[in-house]
Amino acid sequence: MRKLLAILYSGRIFLLFVVLELMAFVWISNSRSFQRSKVLNSSNQISGRILNQSNEIRSYLHLKEENLRLAKENARLLQLDTNFQLSLDSGTVAVNDSQFEVRYHTLQGQVINSSYLKTRNFMTLNRGVQHGIEPGMGVIASQGVVGRVEHVSQHFCTVTPLINPSFSASGRLKGSRFFGPVKWQNADYRFAHLTDIPRYAQLQKGDTVVTDAGSLLFPPGIHIGYVESYELQEDQNFFEVKLRLATDFSSLGHVYLVSDKMKMELQLLDSLQATP
Repeated sequence: MRKLLAILYSGRIFLLFVVLELMAFVWISNSRSFQRSKVLNSSNQISGRILNQSNEIRSYLHLKEENLRLAKENARLLQLDTNFQLSLDSGTVAVNDSQFEVRYHTLQGQVINSSYLKTRNFMTLNRGVQHGIEPGMGVIASQGVVGRVEHVSQHFCTVTPLINPSFSASGRLKGSRFFGPVKWQNADYRFAHLTDIPRYAQLQKGDTVVTDAGSLLFPPGIHIGYVESYELQEDQNFFEVKLRLATDFSSLGHVYLVSDKMKMELQLLDSLQATP
């Protein structure tokens, strides 16, 4: 103990210099906006790189499970077809649908930081401005809907996931015309709630809920969840449906960022429609 005190005493001038330098640095960064913005940008870049490195280590440790997940996803993608079928009075006609390729562009990304047990969960992805990412882009995974891009830096972006009360997705009962908002209610990360489904809708446990065609975030038909239970709302005219979410937010690794190239055109038409 005496040796430690002696070392500290002998180096007291240098320690005092370091303390004063730190105090000056903190004072300048807090009092001047330019320096503060530089410090914040630098800290964001450094934290992003640290998170990226730690994520690479975790990915290496779970390489076998991740390869299995990717193999299953590749098998699923090989079964996809850009054809759809139109039901006509004379029968069913297969039509080649190129609209999906024309309208949507997807970019692969990786989750480098996330939470799923908080009241306001978040995610950080290793994609940013230099990759063409913009705020408002939808994020999906092989299992289903993930969330929406909020903030973007040069190399990274943050995502508000479906398990955040500030996010809402438009969900539709698969195979029907009934749709409503899907929101998370600060409870279990495995479940969310779909509301405004008319009481005359035919519901069964296990029914699939997918994204609605009117969504400007996601392509239609992306899985959101599966009906777990349902009950009438207070007005007795609509169901509140408890959904088991399709996406497992506790083990997300690879995701896809979706850009709707017709989004601005649709928003312009909607604004014109709303103008009296």
